[in-house]
Amino acid sequence: MEDFVTNEIPGVGEIRARRGTSTAELAGAASFWHKKYQHAWRDGFLSACVVLGLAGIVAGAVIHIWF
Repeated sequence: MEDFVTNEIPGVGEIRARRGTSTAELAGAASFWHKKYQHAWRDGFLSACVVLGLAGIVAGAVIHIWF
């Protein structure tokens, strides 16, 4: 089993890495995961906006036809 150390990076949180991992590797990994999750939140928000917009259009059409 490998020996792991835990590092606290401000603004990112706790990162667990193998002993001897360079700071550059840790920074690259933190940057990669930050960007990945940032895009996931943005994409999820945009998807929710599109779905709500389409639901509004459908509701408006149903109300217009029904009344």
